[in-house]
Amino acid sequence: MLIGITGAIASGKSTVSKFIENMGYPVINTDEIGHEVLEWYEVKRSIVKNFGVSLDPNGKVNRKELAEMVFSNPEKLRLLNEIMHPRMLKVILKRFKELSKSHDDVFVEAAVLFEMGLKKYVGYVIVTDCPDEIKIERLIKRNGMSFEEAKRRLDLQLSRKEFLKKSDFVIDTSNGIECTLKRVSNMLKLKPWSGKI
Repeated sequence: MLIGITGAIASGKSTVSKFIENMGYPVINTDEIGHEVLEWYEVKRSIVKNFGVSLDPNGKVNRKELAEMVFSNPEKLRLLNEIMHPRMLKVILKRFKELSKSHDDVFVEAAVLFEMGLKKYVGYVIVTDCPDEIKIERLIKRNGMSFEEAKRRLDLQLSRKEFLKKSDFVIDTSNGIECTLKRVSNMLKLKPWSGKI
């Protein structure tokens, strides 16, 4: 089964995914796949054409410039997603097919699991969750964002309520790493997805 791990930015997805991976489960990281796809010639050509973003001396897309552009303009973000998501989805499904030959359970960490159409391929959805104030606090501390920037980035994603509504299992990450990892450990022992058809 392909099991999705999702949640808003700074909700603890990476911490949870890394722990699951350390416990011996394969985890497909969609951020890494996004970076790979961004290197494809056809994608670079499309991004330069549609966004006017520059390439660095090594021919790589200037990701900082692109991020600043799309995260301040929902229409540009939608256009970037149209370019990236179908290609990323193909890579994810190919990896899952390969990994499922040797593993019963394969996890995929994806912040935009629902937006990219990945939901119909996963049998179970785990959502990492904490109050929006904590996410904003983490973004300010971790990414050096201003309050306004952190709030804007959060507002571009699904609301907390929507994430919770679409989840099969919720991992509360509000009370620190130790408490979060204990919940993940209990979930892995429980394997709640094993009863799901």
